[in-house]
Amino acid sequence: MIPLARRVILAAVLGLASFTNGMAQDSTRTYFYKPLNYGSMSMFTPWNVIINGSHDILQLDRQERRFDYISYGPGLEGVWRNLLAPGPAISKYGWWKFISTELLPLNLTKEGGQWLPNYQLHLIGGGMTYRMLSEWYEYQGVAAPDIWAGGTIAVYHVLNEAVENGRHRGYNTDLLADLLVFDWLGVVLFSNCDVAGFFSETLHMTDWSNLPVVTFPAGELSSNGLYYALKWNIPGLERWSAFYLMGMSNMGGASYRFDDEHSVTLAGGLRGKYLYDLDTNVNLKTLELVPTGGVYWDRNNSLMASLTASGQESQSVILNVYPGIVEIAGVSPAFWAAWGTTGGWGVGVAVRSGIGVGWK
Repeated sequence: MIPLARRVILAAVLGLASFTNGMAQDSTRTYFYKPLNYGSMSMFTPWNVIINGSHDILQLDRQERRFDYISYGPGLEGVWRNLLAPGPAISKYGWWKFISTELLPLNLTKEGGQWLPNYQLHLIGGGMTYRMLSEWYEYQGVAAPDIWAGGTIAVYHVLNEAVENGRHRGYNTDLLADLLVFDWLGVVLFSNCDVAGFFSETLHMTDWSNLPVVTFPAGELSSNGLYYALKWNIPGLERWSAFYLMGMSNMGGASYRFDDEHSVTLAGGLRGKYLYDLDTNVNLKTLELVPTGGVYWDRNNSLMASLTASGQESQSVILNVYPGIVEIAGVSPAFWAAWGTTGGWGVGVAVRSGIGVGWK
């Protein structure tokens, strides 16, 4: 990694870590992480968070997934350049436009709704991931788990913006809203036990991220992506919950608990297909959206299997099977398979706490 890239990541880690170090966690109670040996919870690790989160944009069509084509160096330089001088970038875009499209939910159009992923994935999702990472580090017996969680989340956020920025060398206002406002506010928000308790106990929020797989012969990253599931128990309907999934796909639906541990969920909504430019002066893009739907099976809110379909071309149908269903020689692996309308297909396998390998 180039020296500048190292400086960017180190600055982000030290800045957020020192900030979180002074923030007391009111309780040692765990809200999000559970040491289960099955389902999506068994695959939750800091390295999977970084891989899934920093490359989240690669889920879309028209994105280059080969590791040797991802522009980490130029992307980190672009992040650093914009963070050093945010004022000119925002002035180029327009201060009121920046406030109304990036910071506050005032623009409800697709072209002006950049605030939606900022609130969903950076403020709420990023904050929940920070708290879950802290609980994971604490369970592993790591000293100062909040500092380690802060460092992990900082690396993920900076790399996420670098991959999205790519080789763009000019202004980028979207990364400013994320890194300077929503990412660290998420840490503050979920450091409060009342907030963590609400999302954990009332909304049953959890991590249902995909299974990252390196596929050969091209050396591509496939099946990655951060996803968050929320369930709200419907009053008067003991076994039914309203369901919402947020990530590159946003789906609503209903979840039915058919025994003390297992639930099945049906959901539908929209997902991103590809990015197109709105303002190249500030690298502003938005998503082309297509319909999507899925069926999910979970055990104690840990995702066991999912089957989704959408209008995306590269991965139109995706199957994820998590550990705890199939066992081979005492090992319970995870499986991924995908098919695209353009004729492509892929399969892969992964074990707990490790990135998978496959063929595509």
